[in-house]
Amino acid sequence: MSERATSSTAKARLPVWRRLAWRLGASFLLLTALGILLSGYLQYRAQDRWLRQSLGSLLLNIARTGTLLLDAEQHRAVVAGGRTDTPAYRAIRGHLQRIQKSNRLNDPIYTLSNIEGDQARFAVVSQGEEPVGKQYRLAPEIRPILQRVLAEGAPAYTDIYFNEHGTWMTAFAPIVDAAGKPVAVLDVDYRADVYLAELAAIRRGLYLHSLTGALLALVAGLLLARQITRPVGQLTALSRAVVEGDLTARARVRARDEIGMLGNVFHLMVDRLHVSNRSMVEVLVRALEARTGEHDELPRLAAAAREVAGRLEVTPGQREALELGALLHDIGEIRTPEAVLQKPGPLTPEERRLVAQHPAAGVEILETVPLLTPALDVVGGHHERFDGTGYPHGLRGDEIPLAARIFAVVDALDAMTHHRPHRGPCSVSEALDVVRKGAGTHFDPRIVEAALAVPPERWEELLHGRKPATPAPVPVPAAA
Repeated sequence: MSERATSSTAKARLPVWRRLAWRLGASFLLLTALGILLSGYLQYRAQDRWLRQSLGSLLLNIARTGTLLLDAEQHRAVVAGGRTDTPAYRAIRGHLQRIQKSNRLNDPIYTLSNIEGDQARFAVVSQGEEPVGKQYRLAPEIRPILQRVLAEGAPAYTDIYFNEHGTWMTAFAPIVDAAGKPVAVLDVDYRADVYLAELAAIRRGLYLHSLTGALLALVAGLLLARQITRPVGQLTALSRAVVEGDLTARARVRARDEIGMLGNVFHLMVDRLHVSNRSMVEVLVRALEARTGEHDELPRLAAAAREVAGRLEVTPGQREALELGALLHDIGEIRTPEAVLQKPGPLTPEERRLVAQHPAAGVEILETVPLLTPALDVVGGHHERFDGTGYPHGLRGDEIPLAARIFAVVDALDAMTHHRPHRGPCSVSEALDVVRKGAGTHFDPRIVEAALAVPPERWEELLHGRKPATPAPVPVPAAA
């Protein structure tokens, strides 16, 4: 059995989802994808934290630095006056504009006063015309941050939050008077859309890298798994062939690891099993030939069966079954009385019934020996006829095992060309003519066609164990 055939047999009988190569490949894919996703997720979270901290620290520095430019008493006067046309308002507004411009902020910065609960009031805005004292509703995400800034007097920044105007991150710094009491809060807002876009790009890269890594892992996993599982599949197919009785099957396991050692040991075991099986068959063949008194009859039949099988499409297992069956086809006759087998005249109905039992008797004898079970097709079916009138089961057409149909032709030719107690032999040509006429009734027409393709001279050699005599050369008279 070739390496390709061994691998194909194993794959044909095992579903894809149960093949070890695909399972290993899927495992590599899963583990690699999980590893990349976990690593990417951790990197993503680290990048997320770093961006939040960087942006928050930047806004916090802007707010902290900005409060150094603002005068708390001047701001208190702006809030108390409630007007935007006072010198104090213009002074603070100028400071806020410089802070916004120097830090390249797109959104205005402003101060908040009268912070209570979820409400606050605008004081001074760097751009726009918001009146002093305009009510400002605080987003839920910034309320606790503002309360901490007012309570502790230390600047702080929020996490990213959303409101009806967009996505934001905000830093607050208290504006304190000479007594250290906060009189207002400087609010520095920053739109976080750029930050979110950068995080989205990181996520896309993570997904892309995960997909690429998973595909590479799948390819690498399948290639590696194939290298690992190919010898296993070969040994599996070889084991199946041995179980089916084909002890000649072989598989080339090139691996130089434990699997290679297992293959070598398995081959050695099969070789020894094959030798033991052949030795047992030879003992049985000698016993059968000693009973019939005909030497080398059974090996001749096996060789003739191989000749016909060589002109047909048969598997190695069928070939082994045919040869083994040819050697043991009449083993059931040991239960038939010798007087019946050697009777020179016609058999009585009872005697014919006894003779007809030998195929079933042979099956009963051999089926207890697992290594001889491949011979059962021939032993139990070589007296079946293609038209269904044979025995012991009356099988018809393709119901008869192929090996039995092949041997039936060979056995008939051998029987007709050799002496039997009740008749004499006929010539090979006459026997072949009888086989030709029996195509479609007694014999499978396809088998008959293969048998007739063998030259009569070759049949003479196969059936009688000798080559036909060649005519002596005619002497050429010497020239005068």
